Amino acid sequence: MPKLAKDLASLVGIARKETDSAKIEAALVEARSQIEVATREREAVEAAYRDGLLDSPQAELEKRLAEKAAATVRLDQAEALVAALVQRLGMARAAEDRARRKAIHDDARQKCDAIRARLPQEYQHHAGALRTLLRDLAEAEVARQHAEREAPEFEFIPSPEDEVRSGNGVPEEIILQETVRLWVIDGRVEPLTEDAQEKVQRNSNNPERGSYTPPRSDHMYGSNGTFHCTLRTFTRSTYREGISGVALDRLYAYVSLPALHVYGDAYCTPEHYRGADTALAHLGGDLRPDPKIERKVCERLELVPVVPRHEGNVTALRGAA
Repeated sequence: MPKLAKDLASLVGIARKETDSAKIEAALVEARSQIEVATREREAVEAAYRDGLLDSPQAELEKRLAEKAAATVRLDQAEALVAALVQRLGMARAAEDRARRKAIHDDARQKCDAIRARLPQEYQHHAGALRTLLRDLAEAEVARQHAEREAPEFEFIPSPEDEVRSGNGVPEEIILQETVRLWVIDGRVEPLTEDAQEKVQRNSNNPERGSYTPPRSDHMYGSNGTFHCTLRTFTRSTYREGISGVALDRLYAYVSLPALHVYGDAYCTPEHYRGADTALAHLGGDLRPDPKIERKVCERLELVPVVPRHEGNVTALRGAA
């Protein structure tokens, strides 16, 4: 069977050197099919050998026995190949999984190394800039509130923070305004619906007057009789809805910028009761430099317990067992 031998030889090369799990899986499928082929061949020559034990010449039996041995060798080779491929596949999958996990680890290390170099300088810079911004905001708010108390007769000064953060809301925006004439049932304020407007019968003697008879199925107007109507003037406005203001937490009172180093002064800490004046006092002070942490040099002695000799022997025996 030269083809089988050739296939086995190529598959052995994969079992010895291949590292791609997909290729090993494909080879494993082929190797298992080789087992099926070798098994059928061995069963065939074994059956032929058994059938001829009593009737075939000695030379013929010896030939069939040799074929049986050769078929057994090919089957053993195919089974050994499957076992080697299974082992190789396990190794390849383990290597691929380790490479996947190493890539995750390398990505995390790269990101940490990159931010580690930036964090000390950039955090201190941005936190300091935000502290100054919040201090100026608190100072402006203190001045605004003071002016509101001491000079109420002058123009109202809106809060800078509310203006930016929509704390004062958004007013209604008129897109289009037009004057229209609509029919209104006498004694009422709301005009007739758009469909009903077209069904009003105008009075020939007075164009400003008319009558409207609703359909029998229309109970909107409370009667199935005829209503007297008058043309009235309305202003029709197309607008974008306004948004009411909301009470927002003050940035200078709620923003938290902790210190970068342990025991350092926080750039800004949140306090639920802090107003603009107390925030200004809090943010106006100077920050202390980063603390220099000194660690004492200490010494410690620890006693190593002595194990009695007979207990040591028992422990050794248990370990051996």
